[in-house]
Amino acid sequence: MDTLITLAVFIAGFITGVLVTRNNVKKVNEIVEDAEDLAAKVDRKIDELRNDVAKATKPAKRGRPTTKK
Repeated sequence: MDTLITLAVFIAGFITGVLVTRNNVKKVNEIVEDAEDLAAKVDRKIDELRNDVAKATKPAKRGRPTTKK
C-alpha cells in the first residue's frame, strides 16, 4: 500500500512539474541560458587561475648544488 501511495505522489508531482514548466517555457529557457553563461564565466576564471598558478611556480633546479668559494 505504501508503494502505491509513493508511486501516486511521484506521478502527481511529475505531472504538476510538466504542466508548470509547459506554461513557463520562456522563463525556464532564460534561466537555463543564464546558468550556461554563468558556468562559462566560471570555467574561464578557473582557467585563468590555473594559468596564473602555472606561471608563478618555478621549476625545480636539477643537478648538483653550487658551492661558494
